[in-house]
Amino acid sequence: MFYSVKSAIEYIESQRHKRTIEDFQKTLDELHINVHQKNMIHIAGTNGKGSTVNYLRAILNAHGYKVGTFTSPYLVKHNDRICIDGTPISDTALLYYINKYYDVIEREHLSMFEIDTLIMLDYFDTQPLDFRIIECGIGGEHDKTNVIDSKISAITNIGMDHIEQIGPTLFDIINEKMGIIKRGNLFVTSETKGTILARLQEQCDVMDATMIVVPEYETTHYPFEFQYRDMDITLKDQGIYQVSNARLALTIASRLITLDHDKTIKAVENTSWPGRFEKMQYLNKPVIIDGAHNMPGLQSLLETLKCIEQQDIGIVFSALKDKQVEEMLGELAHTPYSIYVTSFNDERVDGSLKKMVQDTDMMVYTASYKDALKTAALKHDLVVVTGSLHFISTVRKYLEEA
Repeated sequence: MFYSVKSAIEYIESQRHKRTIEDFQKTLDELHINVHQKNMIHIAGTNGKGSTVNYLRAILNAHGYKVGTFTSPYLVKHNDRICIDGTPISDTALLYYINKYYDVIEREHLSMFEIDTLIMLDYFDTQPLDFRIIECGIGGEHDKTNVIDSKISAITNIGMDHIEQIGPTLFDIINEKMGIIKRGNLFVTSETKGTILARLQEQCDVMDATMIVVPEYETTHYPFEFQYRDMDITLKDQGIYQVSNARLALTIASRLITLDHDKTIKAVENTSWPGRFEKMQYLNKPVIIDGAHNMPGLQSLLETLKCIEQQDIGIVFSALKDKQVEEMLGELAHTPYSIYVTSFNDERVDGSLKKMVQDTDMMVYTASYKDALKTAALKHDLVVVTGSLHFISTVRKYLEEA
């Protein structure tokens, strides 16, 4: 029994047990947890899952619908993973559910992600929701969220990430992620690569599912403008990669409801997602926080930076050891920007990060992220903080308190 949400969250975040989805499904069955809730939408992909969830939620909210969302990881507080209409589950409710399932957690050795998924399903089942949008954690077929009975499943894109868990090859990753496609249901994707699309179509044929591919939309000028049906939409203060995520959300929404022209445009244009090209301030300099935590994400961020007018940019970077750190550093080394590689307090930070950096005029290693941030802010007109989502979460909190 926990008497404070702080101690309860510390407890569940310490639960790192590895179990199978079959084990988890058995636990849910024994608890009589409802996985067949109304209008569940399941979203997987290498990048853009959280943004797509947020755009879709905003569109549905703008039309008067009540929407539950489940996303991970969080940037501000643990509660942010489970939201209704963008409002996180309260401390009181979260504490109640952790205590409610404490004995089960201990007996079954549930992992943190299993605990969050269990709480989300129970919590959403008690609420008068019109839609429930669920983001995969890692992968698809074996992800603990894949216990749900989804109405629509979607994949943003597929790239080389989490290769230790669901790789090692791209073919393995495709097979894992497409495991969310449900028999006879609708599947939507904004993936563009022909070989990947062919494999997804093959799976849809096997599952008798209907596949919709969101056409690629080319835009190069900032702010980024695009069209969807008869709507002209402009994304300000957002990365170029959000065009694809917004169009995916619009495509899903169009299959769920009748879209009102003005409400839809306003919802998309006014939506933002913390940690994705998010603008902040430090030492009177603009700072952009962007969780480009893998190669595809980093390449999309760099593509965005090419489109903005500001050229005097200092990039502060750090990542976890399970990321493609060396490859990402190589990509950064070929940019015209000054790169400040640094570290932060996380057990998964790779100790070899410093060894990968050969200090030059354009790339240096600084042990303290606070020192790296300060140096970049003093020397450059714009600071971009990127890398691991855990890193940008740490920096974001520091900037808010600075």
